[in-house]
Amino acid sequence: MTVEEALFALVAGVAIVLMFLGLADALEGDARARFRARRRALARRMPPGPRPEIEAPRGPRPVVARRPVREAMPREATPPVAASEEEATARTVPVAREAPPRPPSVVESPPIPAPVESDAPEWRDRAAALMRGREWGEARRVVEEALADGAMKPDMAEYLLDVCSIASARELWRLRRATRRGTGDEAPLQGALAMTRLLLDSPPAAELREDARGRAGRRLWRGHARVGLRRWRAGDFDVAVDALFGALGVPGLDERRRTLARDLLVRTLEDMAGQRLELIPQLLGDGDRAAALEQARSLATHVARAREDGIAPEDLAVAAARARQLLENVEHDPVE
Repeated sequence: MTVEEALFALVAGVAIVLMFLGLADALEGDARARFRARRRALARRMPPGPRPEIEAPRGPRPVVARRPVREAMPREATPPVAASEEEATARTVPVAREAPPRPPSVVESPPIPAPVESDAPEWRDRAAALMRGREWGEARRVVEEALADGAMKPDMAEYLLDVCSIASARELWRLRRATRRGTGDEAPLQGALAMTRLLLDSPPAAELREDARGRAGRRLWRGHARVGLRRWRAGDFDVAVDALFGALGVPGLDERRRTLARDLLVRTLEDMAGQRLELIPQLLGDGDRAAALEQARSLATHVARAREDGIAPEDLAVAAARARQLLENVEHDPVE
């Protein structure tokens, strides 16, 4: 057998196999297609009749479509019952007579409560609107006038504290987003924190529950601590120290938060002292002795205030030693 004959035989065999497969497919068909064809044939042969009892659950019909059915539904006539028989039925089955079954198609809408006139004073709503509008100076004036007149009540103080807390959280979120872009204004946050402290120290707030005062105090601490940490990272130690003193002075703090504020304040004072060690010699070299003396005295004042707030002297040893050294250098510097 030559090569050409072998190829011809191979091609003929492949053609025969393909033809056989196609014929088998045409004879047998697809099982799913046969099933669908039989189902359609059975559906055509079935006589028209009532629908089967098992049906898919229908959705709720609209109320408008049910109203005519409800109105046209006849009431069942109650057969006359004798007085004695009626009393016996009422004694035995009281629920059936007191609560007759309602048609299942009736859908009752919830009752709309009647409008209640608010008894909140006008100054409270005005102060809250000013706080939400970030107008903290005008809001502080309104609150101070209410405190002076005795119009502030504990429930009003709690309401305004909640408004301040929400505003502080919003300002912290804005400041965090602005920090990522290298910008940010802390003035609105400082206004919110100052207003919170004013309300928290007021006599009406002293009558609040411990949980309400604690919640407001924790939010106030968080705002001061965030500002202090942000200013410490930026090297603005004066603002950082003031903010951390505010965080440390929040009443009712737990020991964990007090420890965090104390440690950060000690670290800030040490860094401030290191910064002044470089700044004061430059001021003295430029002949600005007054500015150098002010820088040294401010550091010593901060250290003394920290000691008064309960920070241990051993924790302030580094900052206190540098403050004394700076004061001695400035005071012993000869005046030209």
